[in-house]
Amino acid sequence: MSDERPQSHGRRGSLLGNSGWNFAGFLFTLVANLATVPFVVRWIGLQALGNAGIVIAIAAPVTLIGTVLGQAIIREVSARIGRGEEHAAARVAIVGLKICLVASAIAWLGIVFAGPWIMTGIAGTSLPTSQNVTISFLIVATGTLAQQFSLVLQGICVGKQSFRLVAKASAWSSFATIVMTLGCTWCLPTLNGYLLGFSGSLMLATAGWIWITRSEFRDDGELVSSSPDELRSLLHFGKWQSLSQLAGIFGNQMDRYVLASLAPPAVVGQYNVCNRVQEAAYIAVMRICEVLFPRFGNMSNSREEERHDFFMLASWGNSAFGAIVLSPIAVLSRPLLTVWVGEETAAGGTHLLQILILGGIVGCGSNVFQYYAMGMGRNAPAAYTSLVYSLMTVIFSFVSIWHFGPYAAGAGLLAASLVRVPLALVVTRRCFFRAFSVEQMFACTVAPILVGICVVIGSLGLDFTWINGWLSLGFAYVCSACVVSAAIAAAALTTKTGSIILSRVYASFRTALSERRRGWMTIL
Repeated sequence: MSDERPQSHGRRGSLLGNSGWNFAGFLFTLVANLATVPFVVRWIGLQALGNAGIVIAIAAPVTLIGTVLGQAIIREVSARIGRGEEHAAARVAIVGLKICLVASAIAWLGIVFAGPWIMTGIAGTSLPTSQNVTISFLIVATGTLAQQFSLVLQGICVGKQSFRLVAKASAWSSFATIVMTLGCTWCLPTLNGYLLGFSGSLMLATAGWIWITRSEFRDDGELVSSSPDELRSLLHFGKWQSLSQLAGIFGNQMDRYVLASLAPPAVVGQYNVCNRVQEAAYIAVMRICEVLFPRFGNMSNSREEERHDFFMLASWGNSAFGAIVLSPIAVLSRPLLTVWVGEETAAGGTHLLQILILGGIVGCGSNVFQYYAMGMGRNAPAAYTSLVYSLMTVIFSFVSIWHFGPYAAGAGLLAASLVRVPLALVVTRRCFFRAFSVEQMFACTVAPILVGICVVIGSLGLDFTWINGWLSLGFAYVCSACVVSAAIAAAALTTKTGSIILSRVYASFRTALSERRRGWMTIL
């Protein structure tokens, strides 16, 4: 690795600063998740929560619209800003919103008319007889339609690296989630009451995104117009990304589909609670990592050596942060579920949460590869890798649940992730960096993941009966995170690449602290 560092470009700001704002946005989302789930379980029960999870899972493929458009916009906006084409970046945003409107309207009709039929085929006799499932899908379809616009608006802000706006919108979204979910579920403690709060929170969050980002669509006081060039650019990016994301959505939802057909809704409810924890923690890693996407887009014209160095630094940081955040959750899975939701969920969900978290730790190893491929505008390798991963997830999930029962849910995700990471590393070497050696692959990606897995496995026999509240749970989490951090740093020192990365990380933090100190001195 060379000692050169990527230079700043205009409005990008520091990578650490952007990550800080993005992580702040995640914290608001985490608070919303922690605040709502225990009350929802208490008011409507695990069975109704399980059925609600099935409805939401059936509608989940529609998020392909906002996700793909958002990522396409990030790529095109960041690339144009990197070339100094601010007007073209604004036109891309307008075209993306127009596409979102048309596609979301069609998807809304599909959810409303096909959703009840699909749920009948999956859940069968487990369907609630006292609820109108058609109304359930009408409610969820409306909220999902609104959600796609918030995803596109988020893509616009991320493409411009306006992470301060993302944090503000996340704070508003979290407030909307708490108020709408708890308010509607408390007033109407049924399946549709919870879904009404779920969709209402998405609609209110989208309204906040529109208000916060309203100035992004004006240039010198005039509305920005669009042209066919922006449409072609977005469609070119989206053709591969649609395949990748669609396969990923089905792979992520496969456990719910299989559980709905083979297990009672209460088990699906347990899975939803555990998966909510895993998703919230994994989103923390993604929020830190997704700032790399526009940065890679800005670096698309940089020298390969510079991109290679930055890629390895980013890979190590993402894998290390993922292990530090996720491993303690697996270690403390039973006391976490007991304190958070209750003993009933903890009794059946502990093993399930551990499997899901291990899958998340391993999955962190391929995040930077995905963002780099998209940032370079080379979506085909990432799409094929995601397709293989999703197919393996579907097959492994069905086989594991069919043979070992409902509590093997998540094993398919873990098994597929164990194949995806080495596949992503091989594709990275063949398609992007020929000089990417085996030692570098191990140091920047595999080593932090192995440390996290070893800590989780080594702690399985530990007794945490002394944890009886949030304060003791938080103390145990911090101690576990410190142990994982120290182990990752020690593992990094055993390799040449790891030692260089550690020195770079230390230098970056020292520079950031110095700049912050100078800023405070200027204010004083």
